[in-house]
Amino acid sequence: MKILLTGASGAIARLVAGALSPKYELVGVDPRPAPSETHFPGEFIVADYHSRKLDEVFKKHTFDAVLHLGRIRESQKYSPQYRFQMNVVGTQKLLDLCRVTGVKNLVILSTYHVYGAHKLNPLVLTEDSPLRASQSFPELADAVELDHAATTFMWKARDVRTTILRPTNVVGKHVRNTICSLLRSGICPRVFGFDPLMQFMDEKDLARALILALENPIPGIFNVAGEGVIALSHAIKHAQAVSIPIPPLVSASFVRVLSEVSKIPFPPYLMEYFKYPTIISDDAFRKAFGYYPKVKTTQSLRNLGPISERPKLPIYAQDESV
Repeated sequence: MKILLTGASGAIARLVAGALSPKYELVGVDPRPAPSETHFPGEFIVADYHSRKLDEVFKKHTFDAVLHLGRIRESQKYSPQYRFQMNVVGTQKLLDLCRVTGVKNLVILSTYHVYGAHKLNPLVLTEDSPLRASQSFPELADAVELDHAATTFMWKARDVRTTILRPTNVVGKHVRNTICSLLRSGICPRVFGFDPLMQFMDEKDLARALILALENPIPGIFNVAGEGVIALSHAIKHAQAVSIPIPPLVSASFVRVLSEVSKIPFPPYLMEYFKYPTIISDDAFRKAFGYYPKVKTTQSLRNLGPISERPKLPIYAQDESV
């Protein structure tokens, strides 16, 4: 079986590729070059997802399955226009290519952020809950549009078995998202008067979930989470970081200062997740795929440690726990 992985330079794609390479032929695509310290176990192609080069990739290869892990997150590196082109236009192009070339199985990595953090959200969000993120934060509009495009494709193109995963906060030694960067830095903000329950998921558990979705093609939309919930204040302590309380009225200003001083991109919408609990239920995924998280949340947070002390692990080393 030949598999295409988008976002192949990312941490999760590299973990997945390391686990799949002994069994399948892999092709990786990413607008970023492959990290210099690692080797992708297959052909690696640098290409934007909305470019003609992606057509050439599909002409050269006949893919049995596609893992779309290439969503560009909101950060200071990329403009909203670029993210829209990559996440929405690029995803739509990829979906069309999957349909016309006869791809049998498609797995798309979305995010739980599409639900939005809102004080009126139910205690537990299911896959049927409304996607409110873009109502308050336009910087999440491209993530919501990507999810909508994938959902529409899933219902219309029934000949392609499409599985959409919406994972919670992903943490791990190799992940470079905002929450991991903050916890590794040793300083993490908290909005004064708020200590929401949060969920975290280890990078290895997400890699396992993606492989389960690939090898057991069950179409549908599925939330994916780790083990249990934890208060933000306790999560900060387990990550060996220090909590910095900030007043709600100055949180937006603080976010801008924090981003400038720490060089850690801190999207404004994330502050809402530091105020209101956004808990997802992954019962459907566990039942359909027999999934359960192997790494405890507290252990994942402890393993982060300060970034300067993080052990250098071979990203493609075969790991039976992935």
